[in-house]
Amino acid sequence: MDNMQNNFHSIGLSLAPNSNHNSAVCVLDNNRQIVLLDKLFFTDDIKLFFENSPYVKNSILMVSLAVDEQLLDGKWRIHSKNYKAIGELFKVNKNNWTNRLNDRLKDLLLSLNEKKCRVFRCNVNLLRQSYGLNPDYLEKTSLDCKSFQSGLKIKYGFDLMSDNLLPAANLEAILCALFAYDIKENRVQTKEISNYFGIKVLNKV
Repeated sequence: MDNMQNNFHSIGLSLAPNSNHNSAVCVLDNNRQIVLLDKLFFTDDIKLFFENSPYVKNSILMVSLAVDEQLLDGKWRIHSKNYKAIGELFKVNKNNWTNRLNDRLKDLLLSLNEKKCRVFRCNVNLLRQSYGLNPDYLEKTSLDCKSFQSGLKIKYGFDLMSDNLLPAANLEAILCALFAYDIKENRVQTKEISNYFGIKVLNKV
């Protein structure tokens, strides 16, 4: 990884698959202090932030991969594919059934990576494991969020974080921003685990 210490801010974006779930953005300064933590719902809101925020220029941006909610997750749905009539027009991926990831905002992220800041992607579940913040409870429940928030405070010094329980998306955004900060300061070794629409997907080694 080339030297990126001249970059001004470290930004984490927890990206939801659609506007029905909240996304969140976190900005860390060069002292690893949270200068902004906010929820974003609509695609236009996210675009507006990255187009107008003074924090974005020359920053490091780490964006979580959003899951595709159309992925078949029920056993009967998966097995039902075995009984579909096969014809000339039959497609295995009809209605995007086999897609695991959502390509939301891919064009915006590519544009940011070319013109404004360094953009990377990450898998939040893998990132939590590599930072020792494994989910000990059902993910995104209140118990999981409490454990996640306590881990960020105790292990990584986010003492100024609110004592109120933060939403899961906010906690994920903080973790993404922390990873971006560690990359910027050359504090961690990273591994490129894939490439998603032209942007590297990294994980902490």
